[in-house]
Amino acid sequence: MCVHFEFKNEKLKKLVEKKAEELDISVDRLVYNYINRGLMDDCRDEDVFREVHSEEFLKEVDEALGVD
Repeated sequence: MCVHFEFKNEKLKKLVEKKAEELDISVDRLVYNYINRGLMDDCRDEDVFREVHSEEFLKEVDEALGVD
């Protein structure tokens, strides 16, 4: 899988960079692992898919990141 991304939210960018540093991996690897884990979990569990794509969950993520 080839993933191209750009962080437009500085808060999110710093959060991801900090986590990658803690895990001693690249930001690219962290993002790839996160996407891959999400895809695999979604495939295995329909309830998880519905939960992480629900309006309530997305609202929580937006609030945590300070996104309007």
